[in-house]
Amino acid sequence: MDLNITDEQKALTEAVSGVLARHGNPASNSGVSAEPAAHDPKVWEALVEVGVPALPWSEEDGGVGAGFAELTVAAAEVGKSRIHLPLAETVVAGAIITRTAPDSLRRELIGALAEGSALPVPALDEPMRAWSPTAPTVRAEGSGESWTLTGTKAPVRFAQDATHVVVSADTGSGTGLFLVTDVQAKGESLTFEGTSATLLADGEQAEQALAEALALGGAVLCGEALGAMEEALGRTTEYLRTRKQFGMPLAAFQALTHRAADMYAELELARSAALFAAMVADDDPVDVDAIARCRSVVDRAGKLVGEEAIQMHGGVGVTAEYAVGHLTARLTQIARTWGTPDDRVGELAAAVGGHESISLLG
Repeated sequence: MDLNITDEQKALTEAVSGVLARHGNPASNSGVSAEPAAHDPKVWEALVEVGVPALPWSEEDGGVGAGFAELTVAAAEVGKSRIHLPLAETVVAGAIITRTAPDSLRRELIGALAEGSALPVPALDEPMRAWSPTAPTVRAEGSGESWTLTGTKAPVRFAQDATHVVVSADTGSGTGLFLVTDVQAKGESLTFEGTSATLLADGEQAEQALAEALALGGAVLCGEALGAMEEALGRTTEYLRTRKQFGMPLAAFQALTHRAADMYAELELARSAALFAAMVADDDPVDVDAIARCRSVVDRAGKLVGEEAIQMHGGVGVTAEYAVGHLTARLTQIARTWGTPDDRVGELAAAVGGHESISLLG
């Protein structure tokens, strides 16, 4: 197992970084809205030209066939930039499509995603409900090729710019996955009122496809979180070197340098976890539990790095004009995308088996 970055991946990193610097203006710290971040078509189109959305998909389907290691290093640059882009969302939707759609539909949608003419996203969360992807309240009615959906999905990130939505719904006999092309979004909310939909899969096939797709999306989120942590640590160490207190730089205070060292140690653990998740993501079948363990490591590291970055900046760390607070907010959002850290630990604990029970009382 080699976790080193190759020369090709370094070149990809430089290309993506250059695109984000030119089109996304990542140096700006101001003007961050409290509203859901809109998808910026110009930045996405620039990434399409570099080939980023096409990286994980096979050449047969219109992709590049590179793999998730390459997508992870690209996602890290997105995380550094603080630009909200639908990398993980298109991976989840695309992975469901590749596992469930007929050949012709799969090639059409993945090819369109790779060339930038389609933006499929998943609609799995529901308002005022804990994360439960295989127990949706959206109802599906119909049979064969004729289905309709009724209910609400929210939040659905990038719903306003999506061309296709992959929706989980209750078919009456289990969970089904449906493709909706008539996307009528209000903010990050989708309300279906007898909306026509195409059944992709149901029952065990749907649950397996959903689990693997969410794991792949989680691997991409690990990469984005890694980039956000790198940026937060870099800004923090620079602040410690330049900010003076009592006539000396903050870096002269041993307690602060030790805390910065702890941030670095957690970042490096997260780096290994993110790269391992990327390697596992290319396996067939995908090891869902292995990626969940990697996400747990990244979740923990992101929490520590974000909180410490704010603490060591003091009040400036939470101002709207400074990047650290926004990086920490994004790390928090990543940790709570498609479940919470506690959800993932709980699922891993429930999957533990093959061990004898031990009575602690003798």
